[in-house]
Amino acid sequence: MDQTASSPPTAFNWESLVSLLIHPVKVEIIEAMTWISLPLSATDLDRILRGKVGVSLLSYHLRKLAELGVLERDRQEKVRGALQTYYALTS
Repeated sequence: MDQTASSPPTAFNWESLVSLLIHPVKVEIIEAMTWISLPLSATDLDRILRGKVGVSLLSYHLRKLAELGVLERDRQEKVRGALQTYYALTS
């Protein structure tokens, strides 16, 4: 393959990746889970963070951190007809 005929490789856009990984809510979740050292649900984290984030946003970020392999699903429990998912930091 002729290097001069092809365009140079595009540099990886690290800035876009960082904004997905280093979201302030994700940082707060990881810090709280490190401090407490127990599996937590979005509701637990909402209480710990004094309601300043909200359960649905915490649930979203917990799922995303699990997809990235930072957290793992520990268990699910039925609470008032809904499933509450507990997550733990991966070891």
